[in-house]
Amino acid sequence: MNKIVATPQADAAAEVGSPGGERITVLNPVGYPPKINKKAAAPRPESLDGKTIYLVDCRFDDSVELLKEVQNWFGQHMPAVKTRMIALSNTYQHDDPKTWEEIKANGDAAIVGVGHCSNCSPAVATHAITLETRYGVPTVALHTDKFDRVVQSVTRMAGMPDAPRAFVPQPVMGKTAPELKAYVYGKDPITGRPVMQEIVAGLMTALNG
Repeated sequence: MNKIVATPQADAAAEVGSPGGERITVLNPVGYPPKINKKAAAPRPESLDGKTIYLVDCRFDDSVELLKEVQNWFGQHMPAVKTRMIALSNTYQHDDPKTWEEIKANGDAAIVGVGHCSNCSPAVATHAITLETRYGVPTVALHTDKFDRVVQSVTRMAGMPDAPRAFVPQPVMGKTAPELKAYVYGKDPITGRPVMQEIVAGLMTALNG
């Protein structure tokens, strides 16, 4: 006959008797939730006029093509803003202090992208938070809409649940320049707001907390 014992605390053990009189130790499988240290966002400028925004290509297939359309948008609609394209010096899985230092030294803000797979979306979110918290650069991460929950989880666990981000439709890879332009000029599939409106607001609007 099974013996019912009180539920132990996490990491605790309970001893129960077996029908043969032997005692076995059962470990509680419930663990502790990870500790989350909240991080502060970088200060935001009141205006982007005269500022230099780095567009960071994370070297995932065709990401740079979408960023080119973002760059063209700034050229047409905010000509007083300077944009500079840069690619990570390594693949997106790796931190890139050399690139971050260049952006900190020569730029005022950054747009990092594009996260459009289950591996690169977490990497893009992490790179954006690194620029925000370690280098003091206002940053917006750009992703495709299929990975919004992944991004939400990563930013929450990293201590910046409200890290600025914008989404475009999936996929980016293989799309033509006019199709990618339509993404940039269109609405964020997650929020329904214009993509570039979210990007510009994310670079200028201070985050809550």
